[in-house]
Amino acid sequence: IKAAARKLSDTTITQPAILTANIAMLRLMQKFNIHPDMLIGHSLGEYAALVASEAITFKEGLEVVSARGRAMASLEVEDNGTMAAVSAPIDTVEEVLATIDGYVILANINSPVQCVIGGATNAVDKAVAAFEEAGIRAVKIPVSHAFHTRIVAPASDILRAMLEKIDLKPPRLPIAANVTGQLYPNTRAEMLELLSAHIASSVQFVKGVQTLYDNGCRIYIEAGPKRVLSSLSRDILKDYPDVTAVATNHGRKGGVASFHEALCSLYACLLYTSDAADE
Repeated sequence: IKAAARKLSDTTITQPAILTANIAMLRLMQKFNIHPDMLIGHSLGEYAALVASEAITFKEGLEVVSARGRAMASLEVEDNGTMAAVSAPIDTVEEVLATIDGYVILANINSPVQCVIGGATNAVDKAVAAFEEAGIRAVKIPVSHAFHTRIVAPASDILRAMLEKIDLKPPRLPIAANVTGQLYPNTRAEMLELLSAHIASSVQFVKGVQTLYDNGCRIYIEAGPKRVLSSLSRDILKDYPDVTAVATNHGRKGGVASFHEALCSLYACLLYTSDAADE
């Protein structure tokens, strides 16, 4: 019963709820005349970016992420795989993974010193043991499947069938794609290929954030719960003194207080920019 309830939660509540929270925060910021110029999401968050860029509607986004969740929940494979968070430079992680016998890859490249590995259960367990032996922190993550690996590739066909039904449009704003780390293409055919590959491809968050910086982004606002992505963005761009990363919903500070703090930070950035321009 617990397993069934967990599946139900994943497919019908969790993923649409995350998307809804992201878009709700975006719309709240828009009430204060704060609008994005460029966008990036992380994993499921890429669908929020697509909604924000008007490539898909909010209704279509809910339908797609629900289909995504159902596809994952119904996936039956011999080994669901597993994942683990690793705190170490990416080059070091790759060196350790190269010594592991079995399928394990970098599934989420989150920052220069933090990533998530995923793959066959036995191989990930071996990798975690190897990291621990090397004095590197590696923690297993409780997941139903090894997301963003070839293990979940069979779900891509189900997802693509859903994507082909929606009115997918070229994004109105530039989006850095998880699959490539580069800006989204502008044709429906290319977007379908990218989104179909998304579920089983590594999340290139480091490349994506750098791409936005290279295209002029200097203020990064996390529109959604918690502060993980704003913290990762600071790590990625720590060598750039002209970058500000802001969280809008800091769990420990409370929703209202943290949103007000974010507004103050953003208005301070605006005043600083205006003063610098006057000088």
